[in-house]
Amino acid sequence: MKISNKFPSGYVDDVFALWYNAGKPPATNLYRSVPEWEFNQEKPALEVLRSWMRSDEWIERAEQLDLEVQKIFTEQQIISKVEMFERHAEVGRTMQQMSLDWLEANKDELTPGTAVRMLVDGIEIEQGAAGIPDALRKMMEMKDEDLKNEIAQLLADTPIDVTDS
Repeated sequence: MKISNKFPSGYVDDVFALWYNAGKPPATNLYRSVPEWEFNQEKPALEVLRSWMRSDEWIERAEQLDLEVQKIFTEQQIISKVEMFERHAEVGRTMQQMSLDWLEANKDELTPGTAVRMLVDGIEIEQGAAGIPDALRKMMEMKDEDLKNEIAQLLADTPIDVTDS
C-alpha cells in the first residue's frame, strides 16, 4: 500500500528511518528534524507525518525492526557472557598452574587435612565451572522454540523457593 501520493517512497523511507532511529518520537518532535524533499523543497504536513506513523506499513516495519534489534542485543549479550566465562576459565587455569607449581615445590609442608580440603574444593570448583561456555554457545545456536522448551524443562526440574527469608 502506498502511503503518500505527494512524496516518493524513497523520501518516505528516509523519514521512517529518521523517526525509527530517533526512538519513534511523536510527530511534533519529528517534524522539526524532517528535511525538506529536495525536489520541491517541501516537508510533509504534521498531519501527514501522523498518518504515516499510524499506518500499518510503518507500524509493521517498526515492530519487525524492534524484533531484529532485540535478537541482535540478546546474541551480543550471550557472546559477551561466553567471552567473560572464557576469560575467567583462562585466569582459573593460570591460577591452578601457579598453585600446582607451588604445591609441587612445597608438598612436604602440607598437612593431610589441608590436602583433603584442597581436593574437595578443587572438585567443587571444577564441577561448578565445567561446560558453561559450551552450554551458552549451544543455547545461542538453538531455534527459539527449542530454547523455550529447554528453559521450560530446566525450570520444571529446578526447585524454586518464593518465600521471603
